Amino acid sequence: MARPPSGTDLKLKTAGRKLLQEKGITGLTVREACRVAGVNTGMFHYYFGSKDEYLKAVLKEMYAEFMLNFKAGVSVAGTPRARLKAALVEVGKFGLGVRNAAPMIFADLAYGKKEAFAFVSGNFTEHISHIAALAVQCRPASAVKARSIPFIIAALVPVMIFPVLIGGVMEKNGVKKLAGQSLAELRGEIFSDAGIAERAEIALRGIGL
Repeated sequence: MARPPSGTDLKLKTAGRKLLQEKGITGLTVREACRVAGVNTGMFHYYFGSKDEYLKAVLKEMYAEFMLNFKAGVSVAGTPRARLKAALVEVGKFGLGVRNAAPMIFADLAYGKKEAFAFVSGNFTEHISHIAALAVQCRPASAVKARSIPFIIAALVPVMIFPVLIGGVMEKNGVKKLAGQSLAELRGEIFSDAGIAERAEIALRGIGL
């Protein structure tokens, strides 16, 4: 049964977000979350019951915040192309924020864990419907106007997500250089707001927009 929200609940969620970004899912422990939040494990189990339920609650909150930024970013843009670019930029920023947690989620999906698929499909797909609607508006002016909307989404969204996820994986595994360039230098290109916006532009030009 869901517990009523409180200061303790919020402290634990804030700690969870911090630890997810720093250590990813595997590095987040109940004890560490309680230590960072400054609460005891009894209160943790009172509010969340288990680590899995806790992670779901934290991730849902992060996604809800992303959707607020997503809708705000899209709403202020002008043309359909500008709105689609703004949507892609917000996706890239969200990918950056969850880069330490996302690989484990993708691994669960790849291994066919039905619980992970149900959670993701039920809680992390709202932005796709918005991108699809924008793609419908933009398709007639694109070089892929004969292609389906899923095809166009597949051409646009991965370029916003996977560079930051792969960058996060390399960071966690101690990679120092890539193609002769230091990862620290590449971080400025891949992880920066300017780099994310530039990839969105490249993705749109890639489909002739």
